[in-house]
Amino acid sequence: MMSQPPQWQQDANRHTALVDPVVTIQELSRFKPLRATRIDHALVFTTAQGSLDTYLPPRRPSRTDLATRRWTSVYEVDMGWHEAGTLLALPSRRDAFLFEVSLSCTWQVLDPAAFVASGERNVPAMVQRLVEEAVRPVLRGFAMEDSAAAESHARKAIEAAGPLGARAGLDVRCGLQIRRDEAALAQERELREIAFEREKLEPQHALLMREDELAAERALVQGRQQHRIDFQQQELDHERALARGQQELELQEIEAKKIEYYAYYLERGGPTAMAFQLARHPEDARLVMENLRQDQLLAMKNQLTVAIQALGGGPGGLEEHQMDEPRRLAANVIKEVLGAKLSQGPVERQPAVDAGPVDAGVVDSGVVEGTAVEGTVFPAPVEDRVPGAGTAPTRPPVPPMPEDGPVFGYPTPPQPPR
Repeated sequence: MMSQPPQWQQDANRHTALVDPVVTIQELSRFKPLRATRIDHALVFTTAQGSLDTYLPPRRPSRTDLATRRWTSVYEVDMGWHEAGTLLALPSRRDAFLFEVSLSCTWQVLDPAAFVASGERNVPAMVQRLVEEAVRPVLRGFAMEDSAAAESHARKAIEAAGPLGARAGLDVRCGLQIRRDEAALAQERELREIAFEREKLEPQHALLMREDELAAERALVQGRQQHRIDFQQQELDHERALARGQQELELQEIEAKKIEYYAYYLERGGPTAMAFQLARHPEDARLVMENLRQDQLLAMKNQLTVAIQALGGGPGGLEEHQMDEPRRLAANVIKEVLGAKLSQGPVERQPAVDAGPVDAGVVDSGVVEGTAVEGTVFPAPVEDRVPGAGTAPTRPPVPPMPEDGPVFGYPTPPQPPR
């Protein structure tokens, strides 16, 4: 006859997480033999009188015991270690906030008969109930910020409560961890981040200040260097301007010396010396011509003004008895000029009127008292006259002038014989 299925059976293996260590419950009778059981499980046999007989692994009852003991049922109990964990929310001081209590435990059945007699069906729930009863009154005395002290006192309270599950034949080992709720933890994280930011802010601020100082120093050094460069550039420009001015002054001095040099040769050596010098330095011809014309015009204008003022009478003019000699000289000059222009040939020197001391200033160059008249031949000086004759000896005839006329008031030198 085949046996009936058990009243309670868990399809559990060695790796299965159990909350009830009782794996199977079977009814026994004289006509229902014992089903096969796992060798590592304990067997608890019950009688009609309520007594319990335990067979720990690997012990098993014999056939004689099964036939004579009159057992009514058998409990197959798992004797292995099992783990469980849960999260509790227990109130803190004034019930304002709840502590988060993390409970982790391991348990094992030590007395299968005691466990069967206790009637427990969920070991983790039993452990949670026992821990909560021991810890709840302790945590109410601590504020949310005192989670560390609350955890320490909670562990002491569990130890003081004795071994958990001993009444049910269990060996329970618990681990307890208490922390603040998520809102308090979020606030603490924010405070910690703020503290970290504050700690980072000071060196970062110092670094930024140092960068600003270095940038300011760099800008100051660059400004000073640029200022020195600008100052040196201004000095160079000033030196160039001074050198340019000095060169201009030197050129003006050179031109003035050239003018003086050519004026000296014109006054002392005549056109021939000037032509010789211009032949050596042809680049000075324009300078000499321009300044010579200006000097001659200015000198003639000044002398004409003085002569008109002297001959005009009145204040600053000559007296009547002082006009005789200039009139005689002017008459002689007019006669010679007219004779030279009409004849276009050699002109013999007219007898000069005895001018006395005034003739001492007349030279062969045609300048009387610094006044030059082009194309004129003036009487010879007083020392060239024959004593007692009253008139100057006749000078050699003047050769004909070129078509362009005399140069700068000087008579043309005689041509050599051909």
